[in-house]
Amino acid sequence: MRALPLLLLVPLLLALLPAPAAADLLSDPFARPGTRGACPIGQMQCGPGNCCQPGTRCSWDGHCIPAGGTYCGGGRSCGPGEQCIDAGTRCAPVGSQKCSTGQVCLPGFTCGRDGRCIPRGETPCRDGGGCPAGSTCLPSGGCTRPGAILCETGSQCNPGFRCSLIRGCVPQNAVDCGYGRWCHPNSLCLKDGGCSAPGATRCTGGAICDPGFTCTPEGGCAPTRPPVRPEARPEAPPAD
Repeated sequence: MRALPLLLLVPLLLALLPAPAAADLLSDPFARPGTRGACPIGQMQCGPGNCCQPGTRCSWDGHCIPAGGTYCGGGRSCGPGEQCIDAGTRCAPVGSQKCSTGQVCLPGFTCGRDGRCIPRGETPCRDGGGCPAGSTCLPSGGCTRPGAILCETGSQCNPGFRCSLIRGCVPQNAVDCGYGRWCHPNSLCLKDGGCSAPGATRCTGGAICDPGFTCTPEGGCAPTRPPVRPEARPEAPPAD
């Protein structure tokens, strides 16, 4: 019975309100009076008090989002081609990366080990810099030549070469004699820095036997004997 007097008061309240406010209250009882239906023709009502231009969007909390933009929250938006960073407080081009230092690297760059931006594709070095693609960071700073190999000894070997014993580089298919000295394939390194003839043999005692010679039990070299051919057998006479 008490609800009936309250219902009778509604028409009285509507009669006391201005006509626009009464219309707003009837269309949306939870909106503030005077806000609903106040956008110019062609604009979109967004939230309790925002009017969005054509082509824009309305966010979940009643803010206009620019065409092609991204909503960051709290009424903040980023334009086309941008993304929200720092919890939506800043905008950066799409593809940007934020480093641990707070620096934002633009597309085409990445974070180095010290938090600075280096071109993407470079190798981050311990000193915070970077080396171009195909290069290696040097322990003392700087970079190797593009395509070069950094040896444990500190030598840099160009493509087609490999690290030599102790230091230096030798061709990929060469015999490594150490310190960058090398001999042709199938040759032996000599103590005087030279090379043996291809096909030579190193004996147990250290002697080097050239092709055509064989190591002897005494550690020397002797001419290689030709293989003994079996004696030729007389052919059998033809059968009658």
